[in-house]
Amino acid sequence: MKLSTIFYHVLKDFCGVVSEESLQENLLLVLEVLNIFLDFGYVQLSTTDKLQPHIQSTPVLTRIKRQPTQHITSRVFGIETKTSPIPATDRPVISSSVQKDKRKNKLYVDVIEKITSVINADGSVSRLEVNGAMKIKNFLFGRPQVKVILNNNIIVQWNSRIKAYGDNVQLDTCVFHESAKVDNVDTPSVLTICPQIGEFTLMSYSVSGESSITSPFHFVSSVQPLEHSRDVMVCLRIKNMLSVTSVNLRLKFGVPQSVSNISQHLDSCEQTATLEKTDSTILWKLKSLAPHAESVAQFRLISQSGALKREDVGPLRMEFEISGHLLSGMKIKTVKIVNQEQTTPQKWLRYITVSDSFLVKLV
Repeated sequence: MKLSTIFYHVLKDFCGVVSEESLQENLLLVLEVLNIFLDFGYVQLSTTDKLQPHIQSTPVLTRIKRQPTQHITSRVFGIETKTSPIPATDRPVISSSVQKDKRKNKLYVDVIEKITSVINADGSVSRLEVNGAMKIKNFLFGRPQVKVILNNNIIVQWNSRIKAYGDNVQLDTCVFHESAKVDNVDTPSVLTICPQIGEFTLMSYSVSGESSITSPFHFVSSVQPLEHSRDVMVCLRIKNMLSVTSVNLRLKFGVPQSVSNISQHLDSCEQTATLEKTDSTILWKLKSLAPHAESVAQFRLISQSGALKREDVGPLRMEFEISGHLLSGMKIKTVKIVNQEQTTPQKWLRYITVSDSFLVKLV
């Protein structure tokens, strides 16, 4: 692991959030950590639990800012800024000696998958790949042993081109944390670790191909010039192929620079579409898409000069978030915490799938 990455995770444990504002607020703490972390350019102590006894400064919590309020008093007396409570996952793992006694005895496990996909204009999939990571954030007292028990049908193919069809979760590659004990690297089902205080990646993996994963969406598109007109009609149909709701969908595609305006037809009032002239794109937003539901949008591209060409439309890039579902089929049966002598610890498990690069060709 790179030195910069190690130092980033150490700062995240002490400050909670690594941002410009957080570093400014905790400048003394950062300098104190850096002074002990390095000695004449050489690393002395690189783990949070070893650095903790030598740090005297108390972290300053940085709250998340929201949009300024629109109340008239805000405009008269200055901009008033709303702040939201700090999530537990963004709080410092290491606090002052007073705050340490109040720290919650919790363990957070997040499995995050990022999907990369290229879909052709006819709806066929030319590329489908998922990169996943199991991230642990440890707030537990002491260093108890943690066992993460996975589903027992995981097979690591190690980049083999031959894949079998069936119910098995077939991973192309898999990398485990250096201190984790794995029952079987080819068919991992139990991961055992005594986690240090802080955040780390217990397991990262990749999987590709339609035999192993299924695209979460099905697209049908049509881009046709209108007769006796310089305009072009674009029709988009998207269907959620999953049994869970997808949220925060953003579909953006390019249009010719000569497009001066658009007329649109959306099938829901919870959708919006805008022409962004700065980068010559149309942004279609959907708050959510229910399981196995579909949505249709029609856009008439109005040209201010010359006839539009259908080849100049697209491609479409999509951003989305799916909670509670993993495309690879990876599941955690249970998380066991043993040798915990104090209060009963709380465990939090979360599955998230997000888009990394999701591209749809329209023509």
